[in-house]
Amino acid sequence: MFKKLIIVLLFLSFPFLSFASSCISDKEYENIRAGLATEKDFYSSVPNMVSCEKQNQLSYLICNDKKMKDAMMLLSIGFIYAYENATHTPVADYSTYNNDFRDWLNNLLSKEKDQSVAMRKLCYIIKTETWNSFGDSHYYEPITSHEVISSKINKNGAVIDTLSRIIYLGKSCDANLSGEEKIKHIWYNDGNQFVIAQFDKSNNLKELYRFNYDEKVAKLNCKKPSE
Repeated sequence: MFKKLIIVLLFLSFPFLSFASSCISDKEYENIRAGLATEKDFYSSVPNMVSCEKQNQLSYLICNDKKMKDAMMLLSIGFIYAYENATHTPVADYSTYNNDFRDWLNNLLSKEKDQSVAMRKLCYIIKTETWNSFGDSHYYEPITSHEVISSKINKNGAVIDTLSRIIYLGKSCDANLSGEEKIKHIWYNDGNQFVIAQFDKSNNLKELYRFNYDEKVAKLNCKKPSE
């Protein structure tokens, strides 16, 4: 009976582990390892912000996969590097500097009912924040599909937080991007994703950003306009 239970548990966990492994490519992992080898010379005392000794949603998603653990280690260094590089001031305590971000991330992922979605968002956040921290994109391939970090519906449409900006999606299929308020955008659903786009001077529709499925946004049901 015990042997059968072990087999069942392994079978159930396999899709999750497979999904986790596919999040970071072999090439990206080579870049991560090279980055860690270099940065560890300067930041050897920086701990991984995720402790695998603590059981929570974040450690559950991270600690079963070596690629994810190393990616999080690089990000742990990256946040400190970014602060010290920008301010020319040393971080007082490496062991606690990333705690606020770690707790925010764990809380965010804990709200996701679908573990595959939680993993997808985790990968997106790690890759985006690593790029922001080191100021280049040589660790990861370009991100082609973005993630909605959080969303809420109001009487005019939806408001989404994309990690880097706030976007307002109107029921009339107009879109307003923070920082680009004077630029006219539209949005529409495209299968299980949605797209932010604009018309160019020749009135051709140009896709700008593509986002993975969000349940609240999908309810607005905006369709792609005819060109």
